[in-house]
Formats: sequence, C-alpha cells, structure tokens
Amino acid sequence: MGFIRNILAIIGLVALIAGGYAASKFGAEYSALNKLDPKAKSVYAKMWTRLKKTGNSADATVWKKPLEDGVSAEDAAEAMSSVATELNIKAVGVLPLSKEVEAKTGEKQRLLTIYQYCNPLTAMKMVDYSDAFSAYLPCRIAMIEDKKGKVWLYALDMDMMIYGGKTLPEDLYKEANKVKDVILKIMEAGATGEF
Repeated sequence: MGFIRNILAIIGLVALIAGGYAASKFGAEYSALNKLDPKAKSVYAKMWTRLKKTGNSADATVWKKPLEDGVSAEDAAEAMSSVATELNIKAVGVLPLSKEVEAKTGEKQRLLTIYQYCNPLTAMKMVDYSDAFSAYLPCRIAMIEDKKGKVWLYALDMDMMIYGGKTLPEDLYKEANKVKDVILKIMEAGATGEF
C-alpha cells in the first residue's frame, strides 16, 4: 500500500511541476491572446487548421472559389468588373501575368491574371491606423487555372487583418468589414458569372 501511495505522490508532484512549467511558459501568451479582438482566436484556429492540412502558409491565409461549370474566365472577369462598379470600389489594375510570360517566352502558360481593387478612403484610414496595412493594399483577386485546368479565384483572407490583432477602432472596423464584404461579393460574382 505504501508503494502505491508513493507512486501516486510522485505522479502528483510531476503533474504539479508540469502544470507550473506550462503556466510559466504559456500563461503570458494566453494573456496576450485575450487582449486581441474577440474573433482572433477563431481566426488563428482556422488558419492553423488550414496550415496543418496543406503544410503551406499561403494556403492558410487565402479565400478561394472555383469558377462554376460553364463559367469562362471572360465571364468571370466581366461579372467581377460589373459588381465592383455597382459596389463602388475602384478597379485600379489588371495584371495579365500569364499573357506577359507567353509574350516573353513564346510558350503557352496556364491562366494567371491579378485584378486589383481599392476604396481610397478606407485605404487611407487603414494606413492612418498602421503603416503596415499599406502592404495589404490594394485588395487583389487572382484568377488562376490550376494544373488540372480548373479556374479558381483567390484573395487574401481579410479576417486576419480585421480581427487578428487588437480590436480596430469602431469606424475603421466597419469600413474594413464593408471592403471585406465587397471583395467576397466580387469573388462570388466571378465564380458564378452572374451580376
């Protein structure tokens, strides 16, 4: 009986030491996480789930939508342009990367075109809050043909920018969410070819 009691005491001591170590090691990180936006935990949990699945940090930080069957790249581009105009976000550039590479190499490339959008007023508010937000500008939607021939739309998952840090000031929070909604609507229009 004494032997079992001693083993249990040792197990209890080890558990206490491990608990103390964990609290000292991770307590500050947990406290810091609790100071962020209430949605930050779910944003980072979603990113972690994607990262575990793909092993690719870029895959973990983007939204992607396939073009529906029967929707051509041209249909998608026209729908995105129309919805962007309707939702009052400025189209600030189109980079036909695959066409440029074809022109330089003379070799056929799979489709890759980058569409850029910006709401200048929101952009300046974001930069006034933090200069680092300038690296996220303008909003981009990439149209890319995968290696199997399926065309997809990709955009940066804006949740990390909006919810991943301390809660943004209320007016900026609202503006950033409006832009997020606009980008998602543009992607949806492109994927369905409907506007």
